[in-house]
Amino acid sequence: MDQRTAGGRVLVWTQWTLLIACLSGSLGVLTLAAIRAGDLGALLAPGLDRLGDPKDSLPDSFLALFFVPGMFVSYFVYAFGFVTVFFGLGMLMHTWQVGDRATFRRLLRSTAAWVVLTAAALTPFGGALHSWLLD
Repeated sequence: MDQRTAGGRVLVWTQWTLLIACLSGSLGVLTLAAIRAGDLGALLAPGLDRLGDPKDSLPDSFLALFFVPGMFVSYFVYAFGFVTVFFGLGMLMHTWQVGDRATFRRLLRSTAAWVVLTAAALTPFGGALHSWLLD
């Protein structure tokens, strides 16, 4: 194992883990709330008036342990987006310089996924979803 790019592989796994947590904590909770409210149209326009409090839509079982950390990550989607993209770009340059093309490709995909997620969070839908989750 090449020790020079071990940090790149750790960063790839960290980015994917945070991405999955963020998506489950935002879109997963949104889907659960829309199903609970019986208003699937609210998937496109989340808000307290249509879906109520997002914490009310969490299951009462141990499955809530899957969604709660994701909600925490989705609260800070802008900060996590900035940090993961910043470190991803820095590590991309390093992996390219040392010649670890496999890690470079994986890191490129995970960093691009965070760029897309952060851009989506800056849209009106992303802002509405973020506001609803914070209420």
